[in-house]
Amino acid sequence: MPGWLTALRDLIADASPLRRAMLALLVALPFAALGAAWFWFNPAEYRVLFPKLSDRAGGEVLAALDQLDIPYRLSPDDGRIEVPAESVHIARYRLAAQGLPRSDETVRAAAEDAPRFGASSQQEQQRLQRALEAELARSVQTLEPVEFARVHLALPRVSPFLRDAPPATAAVLVRPRPGATLSAEQVATIQTLVAASVPRLARHDVQVFDPRGVQHPAAAAETAESPRLALERELAQRVRAVLAPWLGAERVTVQVTATLDDSETHRTIERVRSVTVGGQTRPLEKIVQTTVLPEGRLARLDAIVVLDFDATREVRLRAAQLARQALGYTAARGDTLNVYVLPGARQSQAPADPAPEAAGAANPQAAPAGKPASIPPVRVQETSRPPDYRLYGALGGLAAILAGGAALARLRRRPAPPAVEPPDDFDALLDAARDQTLDNPRVTADVIKLWMRA
Repeated sequence: MPGWLTALRDLIADASPLRRAMLALLVALPFAALGAAWFWFNPAEYRVLFPKLSDRAGGEVLAALDQLDIPYRLSPDDGRIEVPAESVHIARYRLAAQGLPRSDETVRAAAEDAPRFGASSQQEQQRLQRALEAELARSVQTLEPVEFARVHLALPRVSPFLRDAPPATAAVLVRPRPGATLSAEQVATIQTLVAASVPRLARHDVQVFDPRGVQHPAAAAETAESPRLALERELAQRVRAVLAPWLGAERVTVQVTATLDDSETHRTIERVRSVTVGGQTRPLEKIVQTTVLPEGRLARLDAIVVLDFDATREVRLRAAQLARQALGYTAARGDTLNVYVLPGARQSQAPADPAPEAAGAANPQAAPAGKPASIPPVRVQETSRPPDYRLYGALGGLAAILAGGAALARLRRRPAPPAVEPPDDFDALLDAARDQTLDNPRVTADVIKLWMRA
């Protein structure tokens, strides 16, 4: 044995207990300092177990980690739960086996799914609506850029006393992941997903909001540019394109209102052909015809054309005819087309009538000479039925009788009545008869009685 080891052994053996403790401490301190320096410069790596949890869900996770003897720590910034890097997957698997973490929607759904006796129909409807909202929110959260989503549905009750059921609406609150944004296509996907899952809900009635409470720009653009508005703008442009070269773009105003059917309709017609033989009816064949009316079809069209000049009757009729052809007017569908003249509009010269080829009909007869320069504003409503001249003749005869009776009454009252120019068209004749009837209702009644007795 070396001499220095022998001397050290003798020194320790002859030393007092206090000196022995001091010598042991001097030997242990360097090793303890080296270990502390190692752990200081090489700390244990922690990873995030769950980024954001509610207070209830976070408490359940911490209690489960204590039972599983897994170390953890909480981030002082946002309260995230972190565990050692080598224990992240183990902790997740063990917590998932216990059904953790549970969201507030899951807890609420579990409470609502519990059997309830004596629940009213309204409560059951609310439970179904909340379950549908939770399912839609989970479906929206499956999109890659979406971190959190919540869906609110407004489903009005359907009443048998209403002809048209009130439409449903929806609002979707979407929070994207950090650094991610929603594109216009993804917003349209969310709108289509929600609209396809709820009856009587159109895609343009689904509004998407960001966490700041502002409607998403893509959703706002989709709502503003709905198919109905696009169709109305296109039809109005067609009418202006037809009337502007003839009447002038600054003197024609067009307003179109389109009614679209947002539901797909299946119409089935069943026909049975039968023959009677010997007093007995036997069916020969059965024909079933199914017609599918697509969603978004045009159900009705209402149009208004306003002329900012003193238009004659022929001009108004021709403008209505051209507008009807440009709109694709269909009377069987219930379409309406009205042509108005602004009151007080005066022009020295009205535009000339278009050629028959442009109008699609023969030119009407020219207006008679001596026609007054101003015509009161009238409304012309065009239909697809041809004029019934027999009805016009009967009305004209009745108006002539009323005018004659009123004229006789005025002759009795005044010796020299002023000369009245004959009306130039059928509308003026009806206006004159109407005015005379309102001025002398008793004489009109006497004339009608005499006419019925004859």
